[in-house]
Amino acid sequence: MSGPSKHDPSLTIWDFALAFYAQDGVEADCLSAQDRYGLDVTYLIFALYRARLGQGFEATDTQRLAQKLTRQLVTPLRQRRRALKAEPQTEPHTLVAETRFQLLAAELASEQTILQILHLSEIKGQPLSGYDGLIQCLRAAHVPLDAALDALLKRLAHAGQSV
Repeated sequence: MSGPSKHDPSLTIWDFALAFYAQDGVEADCLSAQDRYGLDVTYLIFALYRARLGQGFEATDTQRLAQKLTRQLVTPLRQRRRALKAEPQTEPHTLVAETRFQLLAAELASEQTILQILHLSEIKGQPLSGYDGLIQCLRAAHVPLDAALDALLKRLAHAGQSV
């Protein structure tokens, strides 16, 4: 057996996140949701995972927790990693690249921690489809829905169902 099946509840939230993110187009859509719309990708992945399990969540409380954890754990690492990438390098390139790789690894470990905390939190709500869960995330984050974002959310919801 190669691993958990699509409906296997033993698929962890991190395994789901990795499988979800590895799909064609998902990385670009997640980065667009993050950089263009200010959405927290871990929060979106959490919503899709909960939909997969048929579990709901209270969007506002979950969004606040996700935002707080991201601000504390991920944002400083991401800012430093991106700054290193943008700065002209006078130091040996391989050493700077190794530091950026280490920062990325720490950023991913922080996102894994956030997903686990969100999933283990007892913030319950009515079960929603993947798309409806993403819409709840959007509303909780006070991000207006436009046609481009709606299409992006539909692609992410579809990808979430494919895991």
